Amino acid sequence: MTLYSLATRNIRRNAKTYLLYLYPMVFSIVIYFTFVSLQYNKQIIDSMTVYGKLEPAFQTASILLFFFAAAFIWFSNAFFTRSRKKEVALYSLFGIEKKQIGKLLFYENIILGIASLCIGLLLGILLSKLFAMILIKLMGTTIIAKLSLSIKAVFQTIIGFMLIIVFTSMHNYRLIYRHSLLQLMKAEKKAEKRPKKASWLAALLAIFFIGAGYSIILQPSDASFWNDYGFQAIIGSFILMLIGTYLFVQAFIMFILQKLTQMKGFYFKGINLISITHLFYRIKGNVLILSVIAMLSTFTLFALGTTFSLYSDMNNISKKNFPYSIMYTVPDAEKETAIEKLMIENGQEQIKSAERIDYLEMNGNLSEIRRVPNDFPIILLSESTYQLLAEKRGLETTQFSENEAITFYDGNLDQSSDPFTGKKVSLADNNTVTIAAYEDYTLLNLDIYVFPMVVKDELYQQLEKDGLSKELQIYSLKNEKSAKELDQKLSELFYIDPYADFAAKGENIFSSFYHNYHKFFQVYGLLIFISAFLGFVFLLATGSMLHYKLLTEATADQPRYQILKKIGMSPSQLRKSIAKQLIFIYLIPLIIAISHSSIIIIALSSFLGMSMMNSFMMTIGAYLTMYLIYYFVTLSKYTEIVSKG
Repeated sequence: MTLYSLATRNIRRNAKTYLLYLYPMVFSIVIYFTFVSLQYNKQIIDSMTVYGKLEPAFQTASILLFFFAAAFIWFSNAFFTRSRKKEVALYSLFGIEKKQIGKLLFYENIILGIASLCIGLLLGILLSKLFAMILIKLMGTTIIAKLSLSIKAVFQTIIGFMLIIVFTSMHNYRLIYRHSLLQLMKAEKKAEKRPKKASWLAALLAIFFIGAGYSIILQPSDASFWNDYGFQAIIGSFILMLIGTYLFVQAFIMFILQKLTQMKGFYFKGINLISITHLFYRIKGNVLILSVIAMLSTFTLFALGTTFSLYSDMNNISKKNFPYSIMYTVPDAEKETAIEKLMIENGQEQIKSAERIDYLEMNGNLSEIRRVPNDFPIILLSESTYQLLAEKRGLETTQFSENEAITFYDGNLDQSSDPFTGKKVSLADNNTVTIAAYEDYTLLNLDIYVFPMVVKDELYQQLEKDGLSKELQIYSLKNEKSAKELDQKLSELFYIDPYADFAAKGENIFSSFYHNYHKFFQVYGLLIFISAFLGFVFLLATGSMLHYKLLTEATADQPRYQILKKIGMSPSQLRKSIAKQLIFIYLIPLIIAISHSSIIIIALSSFLGMSMMNSFMMTIGAYLTMYLIYYFVTLSKYTEIVSKG
């Protein structure tokens, strides 16, 4: 019998055991292939006007997916090979050479890998249409998803996962050379040292580092602290939280468990003695992995909570940034006639309001306003025009005096600070105005690269000789979210490419709610899709790390639980003890992650000036549900392993 035929017979006869390894490989391939196939889906690319700007995000996400899929496969392979060490030792006892045993393990892994690749690609092709439909729905487009096969995605998946398969196969081949026969026979009987006494100082340092990280993140966005340190402060806070997380698991948790052992009434009650004693060893051996899982889960919860909040608040964001359905500089008579015709074709009943206002386009000195480029044209409006527009939108106006001006929200992410009030702007004829107020709403649509500012009527009239006088036509429509045809035809009238840069559009203003609303939908739809995919893989990777690590320990703990059964522990007590230990292990990184990500979300909510907690709580609920599924699967498998014999 050849080694190849022996390998195939082993797989057939122990299909249930091998499926435990086959499942993570197939699942990883399916997830990776479906994502990459969307990256190369021509139908989706052609329908997205913002794909070019977001393509790097897609590529980065595919790289992260690959590495986490590799980690998932590596941990499952490590568990699989550890569980077979005694089998490998028996091969050696029967006289099979080490080289032959290594080849046998190599062949088995290659066969399983190729089978996983074939199954994964087949399932990925079938599921790619479903994921394409989800992405199209999130982006708000109306195309019908078709089943398509990307040759690039197939080759990329095959090459990537064949590298992983060959690497793990080589690792398995070297198994027989890395350990002596005695080590292989006693692989599950390695003694663990009793954990040292927990340090109360390290426990206090854990709280200090985490608290210091939180205090930095929660600093008000308008504090001078951010101007002085900025990005370095954010990195510093994350480093503090990372150190604090490690110390929290390594010292604080151990300190709490140690205190529980001193509570005699609790410690000697029921099976608490056994559960707490085992927890000492479980946590001591998993400090690093629990810390890594906590930080990865923090990132996942934050990313999902943020993108889901932005996506769910799309209507409010769009309406705040683009208050008018159509807004354009009044063109020549010929174009104006064509526009009126288009508005009639769209339906007169669709027009909620229409206003024509005067404005001055002029240059000025904006050097004091750092977040506005000095070469931005100033769009000057009179106080009477400002009051008219505010009244139409039901907004309160701010009173100001001569040589003062009013500015408005400029679309910057930081909505909690006032960047303009008190700054001076120099206009023509040596006229300098001081910004008296910064309104937290937009006066004009934000996709135009200008700086709108309101001055007194008298000053406006005085500056008319220095600025370029123009008229702005504004429409508010009932069907602004579905006015695709109107938007396209108006765009063609003003410039060839509706998605061109500002320089290509010329000096005249044209802005539509429809274009920007659907562009936002594409951007945030794609981002939430990428975040959800990455979040799912992060959960898969972190859950699998803990799952396979605990199952590996279950194999080593099997003799101990057999002794407990012999001295009278019932199956129900056994399961209860295991359940207590595992829920504690699973909850540690989850609670830390929820705490960290909640603080970051609170700080971001304040920075963006929007409520994000509802969406964030829904994200936590979904994440907790999936985490509990992992817990119950691990509990069932762990109990099954230690109950054998």
